[in-house]
Amino acid sequence: MERIEILEKILIYDRLLRFTIDLLTGIRTELLADIEETKILSESLLSRAEREVLNGFLHKVESEFILKLEEVLENIYDVYEMFNFDITFLSNLPQELGREIERLDILTNVNSKLQDLMNILLEACSVKTDNKFTVILTPFKMYCELINHAIDFNKKFENF
Repeated sequence: MERIEILEKILIYDRLLRFTIDLLTGIRTELLADIEETKILSESLLSRAEREVLNGFLHKVESEFILKLEEVLENIYDVYEMFNFDITFLSNLPQELGREIERLDILTNVNSKLQDLMNILLEACSVKTDNKFTVILTPFKMYCELINHAIDFNKKFENF
């Protein structure tokens, strides 16, 4: 791999990792607010039985999705730190740096983590009820779309 190709990969992967960290940090922050908003909406719009179903959904989001989100964020931070260390340590050895970038397989790693998150949220959102319930789940479905767009965005850089 030539030096200019390595530089291009470094610049792309650096931004993709930072964008992913920013995205997931933003989702984590907004998600907590959306959980509280959903609880308030459910009190005024849903019957007792529907609220119980919604509470099951929220429990799944809190117990599975948020934990996985924290795990993924930690993993991506680790990859980002390793990536930056490798760039610094191997900067005078472009061939080794190129091999290390390929070994890290950043795009596949990040996209598989994002896909795992999306799958958990999609499963939680698959609750079948009436239209009111579906509307209340809209913010969570939007997170699925946002993560899906991030995966698609990352895939555009696979051949760089």
